[in-house]
Amino acid sequence: MFDTISGRLGEVFARLRSKGSLNEADVDSSLSEAKLVLLEADVNLAVVKSLLARVRHRAVGTEVSSSLTPGQQVIKIIHEELITTLGRQAAPLARGSKSPDVILISGLQGSGKTTSAAKIAAHLSSRGRHPMLVAADLQRPAAVDQLQQLGDRIGVPVYSDKKHGPERLARMSVKEARRSGRDVVVNLPCAGRSSAWRAV
Repeated sequence: MFDTISGRLGEVFARLRSKGSLNEADVDSSLSEAKLVLLEADVNLAVVKSLLARVRHRAVGTEVSSSLTPGQQVIKIIHEELITTLGRQAAPLARGSKSPDVILISGLQGSGKTTSAAKIAAHLSSRGRHPMLVAADLQRPAAVDQLQQLGDRIGVPVYSDKKHGPERLARMSVKEARRSGRDVVVNLPCAGRSSAWRAV
């Protein structure tokens, strides 16, 4: 998802970078396009409005008009405000009171849940944790196989059972994680619509 947003925002703001001077209309046009990109990526509306208001405030002020390269200055402002929005300091994942910790990946079909789950599992492994991926997206063809391939590539086991529905699979995966000494369960439900993990 971040790769998609980054690519599309890059296209939107590349036009600003090449301009020798900017006016409010240039900034507003680019920010309108950026708003659409972020909303299509399911970024919260309040977050989008706050981010773009801060960018606009800085971009139409003296910070840009006094710059020798206004387009590049706007790109710098956007970069700084994105960092502020996402958080300047890395924060570790909070640990639960009982093991295993359960991480639920939810989102629209095609939003990158499977890849994100594998990246989270790989990150946790590199930090000494023992994750297990759970392929509970039983609606999408080849979803289980895709996650299995990613799990094999990063050396993280994948748990799935196509004979059971997502709710039973959720309970079984937590029991399997305890049995096999896995301290984190990273789950992929059915395109963000499964309520299975409320039962865990």
